[in-house]
Amino acid sequence: MKLSFLSMAYGRYSLDKAFLEAERLGMNGIEVWGARPHAYAFDCDDRMIAHINRMAKDAGLEVCAYTPENCVYPYSLCSQSEKERRDTIEYYKLSLDVAHAIGARLIQITPGDPGYEGNEADDWKHLCETLAPVCEHAEKVGVDVVMETLCPIESLILTRSDDLQRLLRDVPSPRLYGMMDMVNPFVMKESFSNYFDRLGDKMGHIHLTDSDGVTNAHLIPGDGLIPFEELFAMIEKKGYDRYCSIEISGDAVHADPEMFMELCVKRVRGMMERAGVKQQAR
Repeated sequence: MKLSFLSMAYGRYSLDKAFLEAERLGMNGIEVWGARPHAYAFDCDDRMIAHINRMAKDAGLEVCAYTPENCVYPYSLCSQSEKERRDTIEYYKLSLDVAHAIGARLIQITPGDPGYEGNEADDWKHLCETLAPVCEHAEKVGVDVVMETLCPIESLILTRSDDLQRLLRDVPSPRLYGMMDMVNPFVMKESFSNYFDRLGDKMGHIHLTDSDGVTNAHLIPGDGLIPFEELFAMIEKKGYDRYCSIEISGDAVHADPEMFMELCVKRVRGMMERAGVKQQAR
């Protein structure tokens, strides 16, 4: 299993700090958060790109994903606003260019939230029509687009593995993949294995995090209710060979990411060991 973490946990530090921490903690790679102060797409000029590539080389880390912020910024693939959808296309195209420049295999995105004032058919049409040109650009630059489901409190349109399967059918791009954030199936009372069974070789990424089964909180493994030893064994059995990327948040993590990420990594490695799953050598 290959391990990384989403650099967003170090949002009060520079991206330099996140790279140093990923190296110190023995990660295989790092998932770069595409937001300030880390690597907002519109800030990624040649100088910043070169700096990121130098940090990755010096740390011996793969940039496993570039994750442009799209939960709190004004971008949504399924917005009721045509202008917002057009802006989102351009934002993700630029994000794909950044990912290509820093050697990331994929960008990790979400659908956005259509809100209450549309209807299901139009919302789905907006999602597919806005995503299609993004995927066309992905095919040109050779970077995957990996779509994440969200909890209903975050989005009304893409919440289950069946939704991802439908999206992959309706936007048939070789560069489009789905993924599993561990919070979502747990909150939705859906089997984790559904994601592997529905997506097959289109399972493009995993966000490793614990859950209370009710909210969208991304907890440190061991602080929630997910049975990780059994889950790690299942992931291994399914033959998944891409990254499991730690995504943790909350007030404590925000205040002291160095301490809580170390705690997280220690727990994860202990759970993997008990499950008989090994981290891939760096």
